[in-house]
Amino acid sequence: MTTNQLQYHIHHRFGRLATRYPGLVHWLADRLSTEHFRGLPLTVLSVLLIINVMVLSEIAENLVNAEPMVQIDQGFTHWLFQERSKSISQLLYALTWLGSAYVTIGLTLLGSLVLYRQKKGRNMLILWILMAGVGLFIQVGKRTFIRKRPAQVAYYAETGYSFPSGHSATAMTLYGLLGYWLVRGRRRLRNRWLVGCCTVGLILVVGFSRIYLGVHFLSDVLGGYLLGTCWLIVGIVLTEWQRTIHAPNVA
Repeated sequence: MTTNQLQYHIHHRFGRLATRYPGLVHWLADRLSTEHFRGLPLTVLSVLLIINVMVLSEIAENLVNAEPMVQIDQGFTHWLFQERSKSISQLLYALTWLGSAYVTIGLTLLGSLVLYRQKKGRNMLILWILMAGVGLFIQVGKRTFIRKRPAQVAYYAETGYSFPSGHSATAMTLYGLLGYWLVRGRRRLRNRWLVGCCTVGLILVVGFSRIYLGVHFLSDVLGGYLLGTCWLIVGIVLTEWQRTIHAPNVA
């Protein structure tokens, strides 16, 4: 729906208010318009970003105040430890490295090379901004909450603090952004769904592997996902903004 059509509907339904505050009506119609990214898409992304920050803050507060989430974390970790099998552990141990610093840095460098050869320097800059940003916030979070890992059930030794999960946050940011770019470039709906499902599956596997292997609690992974989603939203906004500003130069 265009901005003019939205303005008409707002005037029709809220005539007196619309007459009194025409600037507000125009701003509201522009925020809800679907004819450009600055309208409804940006509004929805902004709301999602706010929700993510609020939920992440709530999880962090629960950890600090030792509220019921701590019992949920311990209970879920203990249940997975009781159900743990050697074959699944070995498989998830291999898959969990997809969220490690070594793999994500390597993929970031490889992705940067591909983007450079495709002459998509702005996308390359977005990629580095997101990876640097999420990495910085992970370290800030770990040093702020200083939460110990569930070492007594760990499948292998892991160093550093527990909250938030760095693997989950970087997987959400990196694979989410790359998946979004790939979906954006696919014309067929079937291919978009395939790429989207593979991306979501990869992100979920990385996060679940951290809990199953006993190196993170459930809330660590949820916190990592929320943090990564915040940066992913920033990446999507930057991507669409630069596509709008430099449309002739973007494939």
